[in-house]
Amino acid sequence: MRRVRVILVLISIVFIEFSAIGQEVGKVVIRNGSFRLPKFIASLNGVRLHNEYTDLESFNYLDGTKYQVKLLLASSTTVLTFSITSEPKYVSKYILMQDKMGLYTLMLESKSLLALEPVQSTPTPTVPANTPAATGQTGAVKTNNVSPNSNPVSVKPVPVGVNSPPAEPTAHAVVEVTAMSEKDFAPRLASIKKEAFDKNKIGKAKQIFDSEVINTGQVIRIIKLMSFDDSKLDFAKWAYTRTLDQNNYYKVED
Repeated sequence: MRRVRVILVLISIVFIEFSAIGQEVGKVVIRNGSFRLPKFIASLNGVRLHNEYTDLESFNYLDGTKYQVKLLLASSTTVLTFSITSEPKYVSKYILMQDKMGLYTLMLESKSLLALEPVQSTPTPTVPANTPAATGQTGAVKTNNVSPNSNPVSVKPVPVGVNSPPAEPTAHAVVEVTAMSEKDFAPRLASIKKEAFDKNKIGKAKQIFDSEVINTGQVIRIIKLMSFDDSKLDFAKWAYTRTLDQNNYYKVED
């Protein structure tokens, strides 16, 4: 009788493994862009894998496309909230960055086929998929900072104390984040140009560049297609968090 139970347990384990493999699932990886940034505890749609601070977190077996991620920073009460996307059969890698003003952004670093990733022996729990709450900004990357147990408010993240030792860098390859290539940008710009009114141009531009990384020069080329200053300012504000070379953004005002 005991042998029969063991066989049934083994069959159940094999069935679960094959069910997971057969599903079209995705994977999300979040990491710090610099070892100087504080470590974090990440949760996806309210699900935590553990309560230890780290500078690299992976969420496997994701069967949804839209998620809300919260990052609790070490040595601080600041919680960063972002909306991200996942795609079945792909691993989406996001990088946490901080600009000169102290504001954090979570940018899509790379996306590659999940089949090319090393196989993990122990699967992590499946994170339930749902549409993240609206935060007043569209797109795959959000820069809203909120305090724990409160409604979302705009706050400046608290950096790690001066006397705190820097976190050790993680031993993994650093992938350089680059802006959209001219080959990909040109046809998108032409599509926006076809619209007759500024309202339609802005709507299409935000839809096209929603989850892309662009540079200051490309932002300037987009706003030159618009007739009114209010329209140009609207898009320039929206595009700032998606711009790679934010130190050159003063050129947009010129």
